[in-house]
Amino acid sequence: MSRHWTDSGRPSRRVFLARLTTIVTAPAVIVACRDTDPAEVPDRARVPDDEISDDGPSPAADDPRPALPGSEPLVRVRVRKVRQPATRIEIGRPGEWIALRTPGDEEAPDRANATSARPGRGPTTVVLHGPVAISQRTGGWSILDARGFRPTVDGMELIELSLAEAADGVDLEVDGHSYPGFVQLVGRGGSGADGYDVVNHVALESYLPGVVAGELYRHWHPSTFAAQAVAARSYACAERSYRGHSHYDLTNTQRSQVYEGTTEHERALESARLTRGVVLAHDGRLVPGYYSACCGGRAANAVDAFGMHPFNDVAPLRGRRPLDVCVKAPLFDWRIERPHDEVVTRLVAYGRRRENEALKNLRRVRAIDVHEVNEHGRPVSYAIASGAGADPVVLGAESLRSAVDYADASLPRPAKRLWSAAMAVTIDGTTVRFDGHGHGHGVGMCQHGAETLARDSKSFEAILEWYYPGVNVVRAYV
Repeated sequence: MSRHWTDSGRPSRRVFLARLTTIVTAPAVIVACRDTDPAEVPDRARVPDDEISDDGPSPAADDPRPALPGSEPLVRVRVRKVRQPATRIEIGRPGEWIALRTPGDEEAPDRANATSARPGRGPTTVVLHGPVAISQRTGGWSILDARGFRPTVDGMELIELSLAEAADGVDLEVDGHSYPGFVQLVGRGGSGADGYDVVNHVALESYLPGVVAGELYRHWHPSTFAAQAVAARSYACAERSYRGHSHYDLTNTQRSQVYEGTTEHERALESARLTRGVVLAHDGRLVPGYYSACCGGRAANAVDAFGMHPFNDVAPLRGRRPLDVCVKAPLFDWRIERPHDEVVTRLVAYGRRRENEALKNLRRVRAIDVHEVNEHGRPVSYAIASGAGADPVVLGAESLRSAVDYADASLPRPAKRLWSAAMAVTIDGTTVRFDGHGHGHGVGMCQHGAETLARDSKSFEAILEWYYPGVNVVRAYV
């Protein structure tokens, strides 16, 4: 077959446009997952059949909890939140061809927010020479490829970028970070004045290694990595179900799951291959795989930590028996001290933000005492006493943690944020002392505890069954 080449030895833009004719008329860019060498990994989801249970009982038709995924899903991960519209990002490497696609109004994530001047317009694709520089200007995108070409995009409609030609072991680069799949740039607000989000669309099994590598110490035990992969997969599937109305499902930070993008860490890659398609289930429905760094010895209940949502009100998320095995974790015990006035200022600011009348009128805090504990002895709520005959203000444990750490445009973040909401509070003159246990919300799997169990020769299934009592570890897809 004859080929047209540029002086650099790469196909010309005309040839690439011809090759992409089918993409222009297709409803979406399709990204293939990496192939796996069958010799490297056992068959059937990389786990012997007798080690993974079936799907368990059939779910009730009216159960609002998410169903088990029937096949590998695509997840949407916000990998960057650009706050200043003029901020420029670069996509692709020198010499690469980048496909820029505008899906059109039919595929807009929210038709009410579509900004194209030509409603009903279909998708279009143009090929650019990388790296491609992108920013926002008034009313639209500013796009410039490495050879000075500027494509035109209507208004602030979303744009999609991917490698025009797939190559083994090569993923899309965004500002020096490599991601499998493709990315969409979505403006926040009709005019884009609020900045934009960079969202990585990626097959779940290609996403997971970047999560596991980002969440665990690189030298930890393979069973800890495998347990983490199952928990992270389950969490991602649940978030995908819950956040289906938005233009992303997850973020790449601790607010969701840390995600490094493409990784070469073999233990992370192997954990995803080993557990492919394996998730947490209860009564035939998906269990969100919540986890934190260290529970501090006592587990939290998901309803107490995150609110009364059907996803959370399930037996495996109510915690295991007390006194976990994470006692050697670096933050099993910790102490943080704050000036009294600073604590009051943050509580009041949080009260204003949340429209909590009692909290925003605080002038002094005389005591912060545990008000309620769960069945495992972990604090569920605290009572803030201001004295002078006023009734104590009761806050949930995680709400108190958020309030004491509250920051906004006029109130900078504290030098040290509270590591968890499991703590005792002592007020000594002008100082408030927080003596706490653990790191994170304490729901579900404790990562440091999982590592302790793994080094005690526990399998990843046993680790998951310890941290999610009554759960079924099932293979949802192969």
